[in-house]
Amino acid sequence: MEQGLPASWRVIPRAAVAAGVERGETFLVRWGEEVVATFAVEWADVEVWSDTGTEGAAYLHRLAVLPACHGRGIGGALVDWSQRRAAERGRSLLRLDAVATNTRLCQWYARLGFAQRGEVTLPGWTRPSMRFERTSLHSRPNEKRRTTAVASP
Repeated sequence: MEQGLPASWRVIPRAAVAAGVERGETFLVRWGEEVVATFAVEWADVEVWSDTGTEGAAYLHRLAVLPACHGRGIGGALVDWSQRRAAERGRSLLRLDAVATNTRLCQWYARLGFAQRGEVTLPGWTRPSMRFERTSLHSRPNEKRRTTAVASP
């Protein structure tokens, strides 16, 4: 089975990233002087979630951790940080999507407490995305904290 992102997802338009930075929605995570991760927390995603209400939800996008840093708990800490940021803004849900055929990634989101909310295939895409959602009341009591992440715009 093929894993990873379709080629069209590997290049995010510079203008889209720049707009997210300008709005304070895109973050870099540094470990010392090295950038080890990036992600965005956005307040709407009508393209992926057009059939649901967007009130009360925040949307996690473009979460990427440097491969050499996988397994350190950075990604999970960033998901939790994003959930807290959403709650601070009065949003009780954290939503995201992932390539539905990326089994390993979808299983990781499930382990983090996300529930699947159905597949969607966007115009121009050949692979469906699986939508995930987690409430702000969620906790992961069995997971040890290995990393404390601090993100800033």
